[in-house]
Amino acid sequence: SIYKQNYTNYEVIFIDDMSTDESVKVAMRCLRSQDKLITLRQKRYIGGARNEGYLYVSDDVDYIYYVDGDDWLYNNYALKKINIGLQSEPDVLFVGIALYSNGETKPYFIPGYNDMYDCLLGWSGSCGMVVKKELALKQNCLYKENTLKEDKNHHYRICLNMKTFKNLQDYIYVWNRDNLASTTHVRNRKWEISTLHHYADMVELLDEYESDTDNRLNQILKERQLMILNEILSNIHRQW
Repeated sequence: SIYKQNYTNYEVIFIDDMSTDESVKVAMRCLRSQDKLITLRQKRYIGGARNEGYLYVSDDVDYIYYVDGDDWLYNNYALKKINIGLQSEPDVLFVGIALYSNGETKPYFIPGYNDMYDCLLGWSGSCGMVVKKELALKQNCLYKENTLKEDKNHHYRICLNMKTFKNLQDYIYVWNRDNLASTTHVRNRKWEISTLHHYADMVELLDEYESDTDNRLNQILKERQLMILNEILSNIHRQW
């Protein structure tokens, strides 16, 4: 879906996080001269793989977008629509998500945020936002590693550090829910441990961003922390 785009001014960085299938061979067949294939020698999980990818982003790249290996772009115009949405150079461009379920692509999410609080409370998958490179690479905006729950707190950090954002009210990405082998379907001990990592990171995030003047922000962060704690106490480990 990426290589079928009618917009061509982009580079692709494949990160192989110790895959056990034919992913590397497939990627090698696709590579253009400006693309890169990075093979990790130690399992880093999604957050670590994305952090590693940052090291290889070319100097002339302005924005970063993520496509997971089992998902795809909505149509051949997705990157062109993103490029049009970025003409005003926002720090973050929030984009629409479609859902692939039971063999059918369905509408799922269209962003319509008005302020930072809306953004914090909104849909939090990394594929829902295109991020300016300088923001994505900030030390306190990097992904947490060794966890299966990297998206939500990363989303919070991006929203808390951005100065401008824009909504792109078009479907750009297809989230594949029919892959029963994905980490969001396979709930094992690693998933439970990830909830603990998620909570610890949320405590750190609250400590870092708690405000003396912004009561609304404090409420959102504390409610988020309490929700994760309740997951742990009730042994119900949600996807976010």
